[in-house]
Amino acid sequence: MSELMISCPSCKTEIKLTESLAAPLIESTRRDYETRLAQKDAEAIKREHGLRAREEAMTKAKEQLDEQVAEKLRLERVRIVGEEAKKARLALQTDFDQKAKELSDLQALISKSLQHAKHRRDNRPKLT
Repeated sequence: MSELMISCPSCKTEIKLTESLAAPLIESTRRDYETRLAQKDAEAIKREHGLRAREEAMTKAKEQLDEQVAEKLRLERVRIVGEEAKKARLALQTDFDQKAKELSDLQALISKSLQHAKHRRDNRPKLT
């Protein structure tokens, strides 16, 4: 296996890369990598927290929307019940008025019939 060599950037001299020379470079690279990995982990955690916050906000908004819809349905039901009650009262009042008129007409007819019968009785020839 051939030994690794590096060139000096200033004098271009070839330097044999030994463990003692490579250790600081490896350590520096390892720290660099760990730092970047930690940053990526932190970014992922931050994104995850952001997503959870958005999910909680959406859940809360959905609950509020459900509550608003339920309230609107309740109000609409109250309105419909009121309208139907008003229609029922109107129908009953109309029926009552019609029955009252029929009763009045019958009373007038009975009164007229009684008067007619009384008039006939009073004008009947008397038997002596």
